[in-house]
Amino acid sequence: MPEKITKKLNGIADKIVDNSPWVIGGTVLLLLVYLSVVGQAQARIHDHPEQSEFNLSLSGFGTLGVVRRSSDELYFHRELSMNASDSEYSFKPDSLLGLQVNVDFTESLDAIAQVVLKDRASDTVLDSLELMFLRYRPNRDWAIRLGRTSTDLYMLSEYRNVSYAYLWSRPIPEFYAITSSIAKIDGVDISYTHELGGGSWETKLAYGITHSVLAVEAGLFDVNLKNVFALTSIYTWENWIFRLAAASVEVDELEFQTNELVEGLNLVPDTLWPEAGVLAQNIDGPGQKLQYYTLGLQYDHMNWVIQSELGYINSDWGITQSFYNGYLSVGYRVDEMTFYGVLAHIDNSEEPTRYVSPLLPDHLPLELSGRIKTLYEGAVEALSASQIEQTTFSLGMRWDLYPNTCVKFQWDHTWVDSRGTALWTQAQEQIGDAEVDLLSLNFNFIFNL
Repeated sequence: MPEKITKKLNGIADKIVDNSPWVIGGTVLLLLVYLSVVGQAQARIHDHPEQSEFNLSLSGFGTLGVVRRSSDELYFHRELSMNASDSEYSFKPDSLLGLQVNVDFTESLDAIAQVVLKDRASDTVLDSLELMFLRYRPNRDWAIRLGRTSTDLYMLSEYRNVSYAYLWSRPIPEFYAITSSIAKIDGVDISYTHELGGGSWETKLAYGITHSVLAVEAGLFDVNLKNVFALTSIYTWENWIFRLAAASVEVDELEFQTNELVEGLNLVPDTLWPEAGVLAQNIDGPGQKLQYYTLGLQYDHMNWVIQSELGYINSDWGITQSFYNGYLSVGYRVDEMTFYGVLAHIDNSEEPTRYVSPLLPDHLPLELSGRIKTLYEGAVEALSASQIEQTTFSLGMRWDLYPNTCVKFQWDHTWVDSRGTALWTQAQEQIGDAEVDLLSLNFNFIFNL
């Protein structure tokens, strides 16, 4: 279903229910650009009607959704780039509205701009610009995009904000909440598509940089990534889609409370605490490298729609430790309704490194020894903050009211390990494992102007 609907949706953008001034200003600016381009297009068509291939279209999508959370201790994140909701009932996690402009200059050259406005952790206007690129197709097999593009690492890469385009109330948090930080890059990608064995095989290579602001337990995590390489291979055959992707990123700059912690650790002499420098190096961000691998499969035929993705992040960086994740979704259509179930899991791939508390000389001044112990406690807390382990079982129903609208109801039950709460914000320190129920009701729509 998602793949079929995506062709129909080719273009859209995203905005949350928010009356902030920059939202209004951004909307006005978008309309001014729209009117300007339309005027130029009409003039071009009038002057050269036989040569013009210019075409402009404006489309959109939206979701009005409410979520009820059962836990008073754990606040829910749809994805880490969004704020956690601290209310029992909240419209913020799922509600959004989107707009996208598609411009065809010639048969081989087009452009797309997509704005996504929702309850983000970032208040920077440019972070709401999900897509903005030029695309050149020299022939039917090759395509080159330049600008802000999607990394195309997972099944929902091109439409993860378009809830109408997929089955569930939201992208599976265990799989998408963290990887949303590299959902888009500023750079270039090139793809090649050819027929193989009765199907279509597309290979895409992308390179660029990206910026993310994540809402984590300790506050806002502002990170710039450079040397982002992404390789994707997609094979489509009849009712099947197979996807294999890999990415490599390097931390460029980091604004987080650990910066001061690293500075303090580097000031401690090796003679007093030999492990201080090791901890600083493990926590420090710039220069750290991470690799991401994912495998996806989708089957969509007649009444059945089955989708699964598996992922693995390899990291030597203490702040973002290695983990694996995945989910299996099975849906069955009955007329306009689709009933589905999902099982998802995420867990660190290895136990965290344990560091011994510093053994300080007895003659050391109390003030100095206290500061060193505070640095040790801060380092341990920073290294344990990314610990993650949880499993979610979901049941839901999608009801397609009209060709462009649907209603979704979903129940999620999540088991959260006491040491693995990185996908949540804690109102208070969790003692023991926890179980959380979410009830979601969404109204989703798409439109063309």
